Amino acid sequence: MRNYLKRSISFVISSDPKNGAINVNSPLKNRFELQLEEGLKIPSNAENCELSVVESTVWWSVPNIIINQNDKFYVSGPNVGDITTNFVITIPQGLYDLSALNQTIQRELENAGAKTSPSPLISLSGDEATQKVEIRFNYNNVSIDFTQTNTFREILGFNSSVLGPFGTVPNNQLAPNVANFNTVNSFLLHSDLVNDGILYGNKYNQSIANVLIDVSPGSQIVYKPFNPAKISIDSLKGQIRKNIKFWLTDEENNDISTNNEYFSARLLLTYLEPIEIKETLKMRKRQ
Repeated sequence: MRNYLKRSISFVISSDPKNGAINVNSPLKNRFELQLEEGLKIPSNAENCELSVVESTVWWSVPNIIINQNDKFYVSGPNVGDITTNFVITIPQGLYDLSALNQTIQRELENAGAKTSPSPLISLSGDEATQKVEIRFNYNNVSIDFTQTNTFREILGFNSSVLGPFGTVPNNQLAPNVANFNTVNSFLLHSDLVNDGILYGNKYNQSIANVLIDVSPGSQIVYKPFNPAKISIDSLKGQIRKNIKFWLTDEENNDISTNNEYFSARLLLTYLEPIEIKETLKMRKRQ
């Protein structure tokens, strides 16, 4: 008579080279490999082979302002000597919310010599009812050029256009579109341990977990699903896997920058191993 013994293999993976990660891609650092000394082996006669991600940690630090992509702000207005000047400021790469971006713009304009008293050239605020950004123009010779391709206009919800100057100030301009500070809505963790993985939308992309963003920018997400997805790994039966690849993307399967932060996960592999049980009771009766 055949019976089954449930076996499990639990191990932690990390993109940190100190924890064994190799071939970490640069500069994004969202892909790495593990080289296992003894290898991962599932018997060829195993059944119901499954993989689950029972825990994962990911830092919510993916930049929404990226160097040489959308880090420029073009504004014209009075300098400290009240002379109209064209300022081009650069926003350091990072993950910004509206308050942080407004503060950085004010700082960089002040450093560039823009007028700050009695008011800064412009200020940003949010309209909660519409989820849009409002820009306040404080002087009648201030304008913003959003026609340049390397601005962060899409994050603010503005189209390609020049705003201002306005004859009457202060003047408040509401963005025509909803703000888009959350350029990433969730993370997908992938591995070549699976052939298909989780069906996300209508596609398989070897994803093994969908990590939702439930913390503020700059904080660590601790993913602990109550009922983690179970993914078939029958294709591993009879193999010895010594090299395993892992990678992290956004919900649209695009590579993302981890901003030099590490991510990790605890994986659980389970399978049923057939065992033979002698029918000792029958044998005794025959005797």
